[in-house]
Amino acid sequence: MERILAPAPMKKDIQVAWEQFIATGTVPPGAIREEVLASWRRCRGLGLDPYTQMITARFSEREKERILKQNAGLISTARPFLMGIFELIRNLDGVSFLTDHDGFILDAMGEGLSWEFCQIKNAVVGSSLNERYTGTTSVVIALHENKPFQMLPGEQYLESNHIATCAAAPIHDENGRIIGCLTITGPDGMQEKLPHALAIVTTVAHAIESQLGLKKSSYSHIAGEHLKAAMGMMSSGLIILDREHRITHINPVAERIIGHTLAEVAGRDLRELFKHGEIISALEQTRELHEAELFLQEFTGTPRCMVSVKSILDQNGSFIGNVLHLREVQAIEKLVGRIAGSQARYTFEDIRGSSPQIREVINLARVIARSPSTVLIYGESGTGKEMLAQAIHNASERSEGPFFALNCAAIPHDLIESELFGYESGTFTGAVKGGRCGKLELAEGGTLFLDEVNGMSISMQAKLLRVLEEKEFLRLGGSRYIPLDARIIVATNKDLLEEVGAGTFRSDLYYRLNVLEITIPPLRERPGDIELLTQLFIQLVGRNLGRHIQGITPDALAFLKDREWRGNVRELRNWVERAVNLARGPLLTRADFPADPDRSDKTRPRDAATTHQTIARLPQVERETIMRVLTESRGNVTEACRRLGIGRTTLYRKLKKYRLHIPRPDMA
Repeated sequence: MERILAPAPMKKDIQVAWEQFIATGTVPPGAIREEVLASWRRCRGLGLDPYTQMITARFSEREKERILKQNAGLISTARPFLMGIFELIRNLDGVSFLTDHDGFILDAMGEGLSWEFCQIKNAVVGSSLNERYTGTTSVVIALHENKPFQMLPGEQYLESNHIATCAAAPIHDENGRIIGCLTITGPDGMQEKLPHALAIVTTVAHAIESQLGLKKSSYSHIAGEHLKAAMGMMSSGLIILDREHRITHINPVAERIIGHTLAEVAGRDLRELFKHGEIISALEQTRELHEAELFLQEFTGTPRCMVSVKSILDQNGSFIGNVLHLREVQAIEKLVGRIAGSQARYTFEDIRGSSPQIREVINLARVIARSPSTVLIYGESGTGKEMLAQAIHNASERSEGPFFALNCAAIPHDLIESELFGYESGTFTGAVKGGRCGKLELAEGGTLFLDEVNGMSISMQAKLLRVLEEKEFLRLGGSRYIPLDARIIVATNKDLLEEVGAGTFRSDLYYRLNVLEITIPPLRERPGDIELLTQLFIQLVGRNLGRHIQGITPDALAFLKDREWRGNVRELRNWVERAVNLARGPLLTRADFPADPDRSDKTRPRDAATTHQTIARLPQVERETIMRVLTESRGNVTEACRRLGIGRTTLYRKLKKYRLHIPRPDMA
């Protein structure tokens, strides 16, 4: 099939062209790819509102049932491949769809924000991605042009879809007629993380076509070139069985897990290799198994896997085999750690300050980073303890591993144990089916940062001490010890020796944690850093909000230097952000900062009337800021959200709250 080789236009140019097309129905020559422009014109001809927020497709339950039944063979054949694609994109916040020849959604898999976004937009099974409902998408063009197509953010006709990227490929029957479409969609940025999305959907679409064309009597041909290529892309193990449970194909990941190649196991009954009763029972009773966490003790290394068993049906709905799906828990934990963890964004270069005090802290921390020992960080609230912990992690030998943070004082005592250790299925009422990994497990190969460790109960402190001493732990309700392979960094804003004296902190845990100690001085003890930090925050906040603030006046800077900053660096940043939001000129002035009635007595509570007036004015300030940013963005919701630093859902909620309307480009 033909591939799109022409260079795609730049995102900024696409946005300009889209706005011009919506306003005039024309675009500059060559600004938009021909396939996209043709779809835009069809959408305009259909009278589709480019600002539509939801898919308006409506099918009766009877009609949905008819279409799904008519495509049962396609759905069951594509399901294993859809699962494989989902494993590739689940940590990229992606969603995969299977549609029929008209865009009707037959199947979908996803999770995270993109999945929630699809649910809100009614992009669900039983709805439709047809052009008359969703405007220009990769599915629309793939079906209309009969070729694979990848779409960039901004090329969609609906403005609400501009935050997404998508790739789609048509699926054909043995006579070459289009019977469906396979697509991957995700947030802007996924194209960099998954550059071969178009190749993946094209290859998998070919594999589905190959399997649909197989005759029941020749099921062994499932190892065709397209299928092998598709399975080889999967990051988890896949084993395909015939109706007698004989292995017809396995992919490279499954070969590694079971320690046998396809040549060694082809044609063998799976039950000769797998001894786990739950797997055998699912096969023999022809029932599906979903994400069961099992120890496969029959294989070298006793891998711990999430195992699923799914039935494969032919086009008539008859059972012809199973697909066994294996995801190694260790690999899942490492991937989840890299994606879901804090990812340790900060390095020592991000810690700004020229005072001798902060330079001494950084120099000591650089030395500490080279050691695997436990670290104890002291510092008042807002001094940047987690930032320093991330910098230590990024300078250590574990920098490629995950970084997880847990605030011990923010979690109820009865929940912190499950957060740290995780739990097995059925351990307590409300437990997630299949159990759940704890932070100690997820941080494998990386760093676990325990903030406000003094917030732990005495009994929890005893359990943490045992983990640190024995280097192993049990999930709640578990019977198998899991080795600890994570560096522990703890932080506190209390004097732990005083806590030991007061009987609220165990002395043995204190001495176990206090191997390498480092103290971050409060901002009031390093006033020389206030000017540097203020200038830095003006740049960062201004860039995030889209405000071009050049600096700060001398009297305003002097005012900031004269404060005690009991909230430390965090409080200073908040003050700067507020001032940048309210600034009317290119420089922050004294008037952009709040009045300070506590100047003469820093310990006296703020005047209640003044506080009430400030709080009462905040909604009006927020309302004015949102309206100003929307006007400056010419009604571009994506740009406004970026500048405001909030999500689309939050913006729409605030628009409803303040009864505001998005200005159209011709009104801005």
